[in-house]
Order: sequence, then structure tokens, then C-alpha cells
Amino acid sequence: MTRIARFFGLLGIVALIGASDAQSLADRLRDAGSVSFRINNADYAVNINLGQGCVQSFASGTTGAQNAFVINFDQGTLNFTTTLNQIVNSIASDQTVRFVASVDGNRITWTAEDIPQPVCTTISIEGTGYPFRIDSVYGTIAVDLGAIECTSDPLGLLNRVVTIQLNNVTATSEVGFSGFVTDAVCTPLIPACARAFNLQVASYGGARLEGDVDCNGCVDDRDLLEVVFYFGSTGTDLPQDLNGDGFVGDADLLIVIAEIGNGC
Repeated sequence: MTRIARFFGLLGIVALIGASDAQSLADRLRDAGSVSFRINNADYAVNINLGQGCVQSFASGTTGAQNAFVINFDQGTLNFTTTLNQIVNSIASDQTVRFVASVDGNRITWTAEDIPQPVCTTISIEGTGYPFRIDSVYGTIAVDLGAIECTSDPLGLLNRVVTIQLNNVTATSEVGFSGFVTDAVCTPLIPACARAFNLQVASYGGARLEGDVDCNGCVDDRDLLEVVFYFGSTGTDLPQDLNGDGFVGDADLLIVIAEIGNGC
């Protein structure tokens, strides 16, 4: 009876406080600080310029799955820095590339900034390494965010549960470069360009919301009820023990109350 009375009393407090401003999925993604990321496949085309523009086909095909990696966002933003090799494993260069985010509702579009100077590298095409000088890069990666039930990172890279799936917008996602085919000492020989397009991306991020006991992405009265029913319980790894002190008590109730409405 005491627990029920406590619950209804807390509901009254919640009604007086009102629902907190719910964070957008983009905010939640940013606050979690990182995402797991993998390009599962993409089309590619490498062209050379024989005097009529970069239109003469040199090679084309599909990339296959690239190695998964963790994208760490710059503090307080959705911007990040990665390398040419992480994006396209066949490019043997650790030259960094910064991607800047723009947000429109649940869509995030990352645009690559150009590299500061040319990079001499080797690009593997169908098992053969070709020397290239990359003079400039471009890229757009667009995703639509979707909330998912709390789960371990499907890519196995993040040491936390994830709550957001990044669904790629294939038609507008593309990365590429322009430069030259070179000799072994990076002397430019033939102008060239390359792009990977129709990117098929797997990516996951977000984290359990503060106060979201049942981890369904919404802090509501069900979370409050969970804490009330387990009030006074002790132990380790209790979902209702939100502050991690080994005891389900008033502090945990206050956490839920403070976050009521978030994510809903």
C-alpha cells in the first residue's frame, strides 16, 4: 500500500512539473558521442582523363564490405574525422578527412572537407596496386535516424547498448577524389578521378536515456512504476538502480521524475 501511495503521489508531482523537453534523435546521437559504422557495399568507378574530361573508364565494380570502425564525434557536435583508408579500405592512406554535419529533422548529412595537400598513395583495384596522387576529396554521407529498442551494438564495436539505427540514404551518399595516376615516385602521369557511390551503410549509436528503466527509448510512468515496485531493493546491475549505488531509492525516483517525457 505504501508503494502504491508513493506512486500516485509521485504522479501528482510529475503532473505539476510537466514533461521535460524531449530530445531529438540527433541530440541523443550527439550526446552518446560515437557510432559504429561500416560500409557494407558500394559501387565504384575509376576514370582517367585523356584530354576529353575524366570520362574514360579505367575500372569499375563493387567494393564489397569495408572494415567496421567507430566514429567519435567532436565534443558537442556531430562532426567527425576519419581516414581515407577507413572509408575505402583499398586506399592505402591514413590521410585524415573531416566530415561536417548538417541536421534536418531526423536526417543527418555529413559533407567532407577537402584535404589540405596532395597525398601519394596506392589504390588496390581487383587485387593490383596502382600508384595514385590524390589532390582533392569530396563526399556526402546522408542517413535517416530511427529509434530502436535497446540492444547490444550489432557491429560489436561499442561497449554499451545502442538505441538508434542510422539508415543510409543511398541515392545521395557518395565519396570520391580527383588526382593523377603516377609512377613509383609519385610523378603525375595521367589525370584521374574515382568515386564510390550508392553507399550501403550499417551504423548504430545512441545510448540508454537517463531514467529509461525499461530501455524503450521513452521515459514515462512505466519507468516510474518500475522504480516504485523495486523500491528498497539492493543488489548489483539492477535496472531500477539508476544511480548505481546498489540501492533502489528516492534518488532513483528523482532521476525518473526529472526525465519524464524524454524520448517520448
